[in-house]
Amino acid sequence: MAAARGPAAAPEMAAGGPVGAAEELAGTAEAPGEGLRASLCPAGPEAAPGAAGGSSYLAACRACGVSPASCLLRRPRGPAIPLRHRGLGPRGAKALALSLVADTSIIKLDLGDNWLLGEGAAAIAEMLKENCYISAVDLSDNKLGIEGAKAFSAMLLENNTIVSLQLSGNEFDDHAAKYLADAITANSKVEILDLSYNMFGDKAGEVLGMAIAENIGLKELKISWNHFHSEGAAALAKGLGANIFLKVLDVSYNGFDNSGAAALGEALKTNNVLEELNISNNRISVEGALRFAVGLKENKTLKTLNMIRNPMQSEGCCGVLKALQANSGTGVEILDLPDIPVSKEFAELCDAVKILFPNLLLRHGGNTKLQRKSQLKAELQTQLEVEGNSQNSVA
Repeated sequence: MAAARGPAAAPEMAAGGPVGAAEELAGTAEAPGEGLRASLCPAGPEAAPGAAGGSSYLAACRACGVSPASCLLRRPRGPAIPLRHRGLGPRGAKALALSLVADTSIIKLDLGDNWLLGEGAAAIAEMLKENCYISAVDLSDNKLGIEGAKAFSAMLLENNTIVSLQLSGNEFDDHAAKYLADAITANSKVEILDLSYNMFGDKAGEVLGMAIAENIGLKELKISWNHFHSEGAAALAKGLGANIFLKVLDVSYNGFDNSGAAALGEALKTNNVLEELNISNNRISVEGALRFAVGLKENKTLKTLNMIRNPMQSEGCCGVLKALQANSGTGVEILDLPDIPVSKEFAELCDAVKILFPNLLLRHGGNTKLQRKSQLKAELQTQLEVEGNSQNSVA
């Protein structure tokens, strides 16, 4: 299940000539950055800038035949480049890449929503092979596609600096997932990876699941708003069960269904590292909730669990609470359950669990209504008693 996040800003400049595959762009026996300059600069490598700074960016723009981004020229000196929604386009990305190839001051690069396409992504990826200072990169909503996935996969096989990588909303499909899975398997430096709002399906779930099982670096993975269903969800869950490093996983707004929930429950039996899990809006019904609860009953490390917007009904929610009640060693501190009509059994279970775990933050849609209903009932009873006593006094 996917949702549109609004159109990306159209580029202000027309794209230049195509950039080849990542491996074709890299230099061989040249000085650092020379291969990139030769590949991206239409006027030849001798016309491209060789040093960092504002003058370097202007020189790169002249070499690539593009107008410089005025907001970048006005940017105060600092370790970050925030350049979202500027319509940079592929050629603008080439110019920026040229100016950053030897830069030692920038550690955070945010180019979200700039219509870079695969061509612009290839230029940024080649720069990141040479630059060993940038540690956080955001290329969300740039329509990178398969070409972008190839380029960034090749880059991640060489780069040992990037710790945080945001690639959400880039039209990655099952084909692109194969390249990204290779990078996830081999790269042990990236700790935060966002692949949400893409077009991954069940085949992607299979290859990404195997990659997650092998990865030894990721601590936070977001793959919400994709198209993972039963088989793909089960493969992802299997990878989670084998992973011993991942602490945060967001698979919300997919289609895990009951079989996917059951697979996650099995993974929780063996996984002793995961601390935060978001499985909201995954079409998990009563059956899926109860099967998931089997794993929750044994898990000791999970601290935050979000299950909202699932048709679990009161029975499914009660099953989750009973699992916590039976698990004296549970680490759950925050539990978000769906909006449900509050039954007597559910209300009593909530009270019992809160007594066992007084520090637990338990949130569900019926909570406020239940408390208000009890309060009104108590107030009405008090009022009736007062009126009764008054009438007896008069009599």
